[in-house]
Amino acid sequence: MGSDKEKKEKKDKKDKKDKKVKAEGEAEGEKVAKKQKVEEKTEKKEKKDKKDKKEKEVAVVEVPAEKKKDKKDKKDKKDKKDKVKATEEAEEAAPAKKAKTEEPKVEEAADAGLNRCFVGNLPWKVTEEQLSDLFADCGKIKEFTWNEDKETGRFKGNIFITFDSCEAATAAAGKTGTEMDSRAIKVEVANPRKPPREDGDAENEPSTSVFLGNLSFSLTEDALKAAFADCGELTRIKWLEKEGQFLGKAFLDFDTIESATKAVALNGEHLDNRAMRLNFAKPRTGGAGAPGQTPSGKPQRSCKPTGDKPEGCVEIFCGNLPWSIDDEKITSFFSDCTVTNTRWLNDKETGDFKGVGFVSFESTGDVDKAIMKGGEYLDGRQIRIDYAGQKKEAPAGGGGAWGNKW
Repeated sequence: MGSDKEKKEKKDKKDKKDKKVKAEGEAEGEKVAKKQKVEEKTEKKEKKDKKDKKEKEVAVVEVPAEKKKDKKDKKDKKDKKDKVKATEEAEEAAPAKKAKTEEPKVEEAADAGLNRCFVGNLPWKVTEEQLSDLFADCGKIKEFTWNEDKETGRFKGNIFITFDSCEAATAAAGKTGTEMDSRAIKVEVANPRKPPREDGDAENEPSTSVFLGNLSFSLTEDALKAAFADCGELTRIKWLEKEGQFLGKAFLDFDTIESATKAVALNGEHLDNRAMRLNFAKPRTGGAGAPGQTPSGKPQRSCKPTGDKPEGCVEIFCGNLPWSIDDEKITSFFSDCTVTNTRWLNDKETGDFKGVGFVSFESTGDVDKAIMKGGEYLDGRQIRIDYAGQKKEAPAGGGGAWGNKW
């Protein structure tokens, strides 16, 4: 009995111990599993945070350079498209109003006797002959006034045409939209040109100096002098240029205000197929007794040498030469001298003539004669002359480079 009881106690004690160990093992297992789960979760979160951080860094670099640009381009295209659409809708919504404002203009032109048209969007190489042919069935053309840039003198692609009647101008306006060299021209009846002021103002008081505009680029000095021969003595012609290019304008100085007044009265008259624009200019003296000054008051460049002649000098510098200059013309200009050589200076990049050159002579005596020609005109240009001094008088007998003429 005692033995059985001890065995039972031992067994219960062992079961209790095993149960406790098992319970502790399960608890420890749960604890380990929970810890492992937390660690896995933490590791997963760290990986996700790292990935998000990397993507964010890439986005900071890439978005401004590509995505933002694409977004901006799309927005600009949309805005442009919306603007075009709005314009088209506005034009479609008011065609009647547009026609109403244009039609009375032509009718009013006939009532007011307007005989002048503005013609725009012309090809750059259009000619008077082409325009005459286009408007031949409208009526007789009295005058073409070519509009040019004030700075460069280049054609602006539009002109004014004066017809002999308002009916002709009205008929010409009906040709708006006609194509010339793939360009749809614009023709509108224009207001009459304002007549020149007779009383003048502070900038346009009668004087001996006259401004002359709308000149042909092929105009010569002889033709200009002939046009004003009946006005009085023409003492000076100043051709206006920019960077060596003639601007189609000039200043004329006359001997008296009476002569200049007669010249201004020729405003609108044709010279070399161009209608002249004339009005009084400020006297070129620029003030009381200020000799040798331009209309702006700036000192005028001397046309003759101001320094001493170099010893043995047989070469001169010539400036303000016409684009038509050649060896034959310069030799004729210095006809009382013996020209042995010429050098014309060209632009290094374009190869265009710069309007200046050097002329060599047989002797220093020829140079003395040549400099006296400074200030004289050659093909409409007032020639400037100065000593060059680089070359010495050729030895007796000549020969070599000095005997060759370019």
